[in-house]
Order: sequence, then structure tokens, then C-alpha cells
Amino acid sequence: MDWALLILKILLIFFVVYSLIKFFVFFFVKYDTRRKLLDSSYNGKSTATKISDIFLLSMVLLLMIFLYLSGRTEYLSFTTGLLIGMVLIQLYFHSFSEPLKPEESPEPPISPIKIMSYGIEASPGKAWRELLIMTVIFIWALYMILTQSFGL
Repeated sequence: MDWALLILKILLIFFVVYSLIKFFVFFFVKYDTRRKLLDSSYNGKSTATKISDIFLLSMVLLLMIFLYLSGRTEYLSFTTGLLIGMVLIQLYFHSFSEPLKPEESPEPPISPIKIMSYGIEASPGKAWRELLIMTVIFIWALYMILTQSFGL
């Protein structure tokens, strides 16, 4: 279905641009500003992502549905991409194994994801290899979608 493929490509463009912006924020927004945003997001809670997690999970399901409806699902490419993404995220999280300094630690209540969030904000460069690989993949994907799909 051509309409499903078009919707899929548009959603992918938005997702890729969002992901690139998120990565660049780590390196161009000062830690103090990122820390204030993180503190306000958690605001005395152990989680800050319940609503965004529901939205992102819904987006993943929509992407899978539109991929299926487009008839463009190729099992080897899909499985390879899935495994690459999963391993990159695992290695990304493993980069943050050092304890936080007291001034970098969050206020209670403290949950594992809250500690990870504050650890990433304190030193996003620890995962520079994974971020570089993801950024290259996203830039390539955006280039391919825009040139191959929209002739730009």
C-alpha cells in the first residue's frame, strides 16, 4: 500500500530528526541546564517518563504496522537492524558503570532508571562510540529517506 509506505517514511523522518536533536543536546547544552530540566522532570518522583514511554511504545507499534502494511518488510534486514539497535543500547548503558559524585546524584526517591538518567546527564560523552555509531546511522537513514523517497 503506497499510503502506508508514505506514512512510514514521514514518521521515520520525524523520529530520526528527534533522535539526532536529542543526541546533540547532550553536547551543546550545558550540564547545569540539562540537570535543571532533569530535576524538574523527576520533581520528587522515581520516574519521569511514564507518559512518554506510552507514546513511544505506541509509535513503535505504529511503525511496525505501517512497515507491515507497506509490504516492504524484509526479515533479514529487519532482524539485523533490531539486533544492532538492541546491542548498541545495551553497550550505551554499560558505558555508565562508574558511581555518581554526590553532587551529580538525584534526590530521593531513587530508582534504577533515575540513577541511570542522572548518570547519562552528568557524563554523556562516556558513550561517545555508541552515540557516534547511532548518529552516523541516523544521518545515513535520513539522507536515504530524503533522497531515495522524496528525490531531495
